[in-house]
Amino acid sequence: MRIHLVSQDNLADSPFDIQISGLEANVTYLVRMTLVDYYNINAPMDLEATVPWQSQGIYTADELGQISVNKTYCQTGSYQGQVEMGLFFNSKPTENKRMSLQSNLSDIPLRDSFEIQVELLKNEEALEKARFKRYYQTPQIRHEELHFSKAQARLFYPERAKNLPAIIVLSGSDGRIEKAQNIAQILASRGFVTMAVAYFGLEGLPKDLDRIDLDSIEKALSYLACLPQVDGERIGIYGRSKGAELALLAVSFFPELKCLVVNSPSCAVLEGMKGYRNSGHSSWTYRGKELPYTKFSFKDFIISKLLRRPQIHYQTDSYIPVEKIQGHLFLIGAEKDEIWPTYESIEKIEERWKRRGTSAYKLKKLILKSSGHMLTLAYQPNSRYKKLAWKGVLADSVKSWQATVEFFKRYL
Repeated sequence: MRIHLVSQDNLADSPFDIQISGLEANVTYLVRMTLVDYYNINAPMDLEATVPWQSQGIYTADELGQISVNKTYCQTGSYQGQVEMGLFFNSKPTENKRMSLQSNLSDIPLRDSFEIQVELLKNEEALEKARFKRYYQTPQIRHEELHFSKAQARLFYPERAKNLPAIIVLSGSDGRIEKAQNIAQILASRGFVTMAVAYFGLEGLPKDLDRIDLDSIEKALSYLACLPQVDGERIGIYGRSKGAELALLAVSFFPELKCLVVNSPSCAVLEGMKGYRNSGHSSWTYRGKELPYTKFSFKDFIISKLLRRPQIHYQTDSYIPVEKIQGHLFLIGAEKDEIWPTYESIEKIEERWKRRGTSAYKLKKLILKSSGHMLTLAYQPNSRYKKLAWKGVLADSVKSWQATVEFFKRYL
């Protein structure tokens, strides 16, 4: 009896299969999967890191006495059906234990890997067990902490890296480092130099998403361009949600950024936030001046609730000047984004892009129909969308992430 992992590599954004052999033919078994020391980018940020994630399924061995969790039909359990990575994607935390978030960058863990424990049971009797390791950051990746005047960051690069393309990574309205670094670690493991940037919410940074200075990105960009590991002519940026808004602004202001991927973007600068309340100011500033912004509208909020679809009437001067971008642009969003009207934003961004009068740079867009605002790393469990078919959410996570990596590899 043997439990074997099959995968093209050991990175967390790659699919894998659990194959079990040496079983009794046509006999039913339970396969239980437990994720140990697992960081999930889609989970609440304050979920305790030590909480195991778990899923299980009932499978029947074939005539050769074999089970493949990807290819053998799962009869019942955490999911039903025959879906690649279905057992992993349907893992859930075993308890709702919360922790306090650290405010000092040095105290925030990297969480570079996790373990997958697979148990085989028959009639509640444990028969076999195996453990496998998966990486967000492969052992060959080095990292450094960086402290700028208006931002804090973690730099990731392959050992002995030289003249590689680089990517600045920005998370959403959390503003912190955890989600950004999770993405940056994977991208570094795919052959880039990456810098995860925290722009508020940590010690030494603004407390709230309010009047954040674009200087934070300008300083990070200047630092990257001088590193021997980096080709200064090939620096890009990735942003998701509110970080996508910041990334679009950054590329509009700083022509040194040559490639941009934005996930669930806004087409305009929106009002800042203080906690859960609107701040009465712009989210962003540059060289001491607030950037024009669209104010929060209670009327739009009520209409959004009634229509069950986000509505924003953008102020004309708040549109991000994407026509100034001197680089390649990839727009990713869900047609039914529940947070803000991403589909409309992508259409407006494309409309302004066409004013450029030049075809020197590529614009690509990917509109997804089966998920929502929370599009992150491929395959990672996402229970946010309880009313959406989980198979579609899984497929969209794979499609959007793989397209992200491919775009950077091709155009950066």
